Amino acid sequence: MTDKNNFEHIKYEQISEDWRHRDNLTWQLPSIIVIIGGALITAAFGLNIDPQYLYLVRATLLGFGALLSSCLTFALTQNLWYQIGSSEYLKRFVKGDKEKLPTSKCLRSISPRDFLNSHWYIIIKQHFKGFLGSIILLFLCFFITFCLFGLFLVVFC
Repeated sequence: MTDKNNFEHIKYEQISEDWRHRDNLTWQLPSIIVIIGGALITAAFGLNIDPQYLYLVRATLLGFGALLSSCLTFALTQNLWYQIGSSEYLKRFVKGDKEKLPTSKCLRSISPRDFLNSHWYIIIKQHFKGFLGSIILLFLCFFITFCLFGLFLVVFC
């Protein structure tokens, strides 16, 4: 195997490993959000708390859950964005369109905008079928985050 072929094989392995890693994160982050959100909602409304501190404890637990859930949801959104970039890179790499691949970036920071000059919603629309399960999980995370923020506002106000 020549050095060029070996280098191409290493690039393919790196981007494939990155895609698999991002796919694992895509399925792990929502379960963490569900567990943390459920545990904090259960703790906020299920614990026997002194009535004097009831609203303070509930607001603190729900506010912390909403903040943590929003951070993890943002991380999931960013993860999906770069996973779409890795997917596009792999497609072009396998097809042999190597001259259209970005060369000035680290392979782990390739975004869809490196290939497509479109708005984010057009890029998502183009890749919707391939990432349907991931996008449904993202919407679930947004829903849980909004529920936590809504409960926080109801308790706090």
